[in-house]
Amino acid sequence: MAPAFRELRDKWASKWWTCLFLASVVFFVLLIVLASWAPHSQMSKLAWMPGWIAKLADREPNIRTAVPFMPLAGLLFMALSTIQIQRPLRITLTICGFILCVTEFGQAFLPQRTVDWKDLLWGTVGILLGTAGAKILIYWRKKYSAC
Repeated sequence: MAPAFRELRDKWASKWWTCLFLASVVFFVLLIVLASWAPHSQMSKLAWMPGWIAKLADREPNIRTAVPFMPLAGLLFMALSTIQIQRPLRITLTICGFILCVTEFGQAFLPQRTVDWKDLLWGTVGILLGTAGAKILIYWRKKYSAC
């Protein structure tokens, strides 16, 4: 394959992956906001939430905060790394931390919701796990694509 064609193909593939990652990030942000600011803390009362996910989420109310933040942080870190922004780790942690704080402290203004410090802790765990997982995937990709 000609080097110029390979470079063009890689450039377009990178843009498509970045768009896909960013679209997924928007999806997870909306999911987090809708679930966090729902009138009830029980996910089974949300009509748009699939039943099996709602049952799992209601069984572990604090850990469920970590779950959507893992893919959010991972996808955001991968998108920022793909477009080669400086310090993608710092930007990812800042953006995800901001979203976590806004969604959690926003519950203080909802009548049947309260701010829970354990949710902040579990959200932070999800952000760190998602970012670490993305860093490992990027490392493996670079290591094995060079072979």
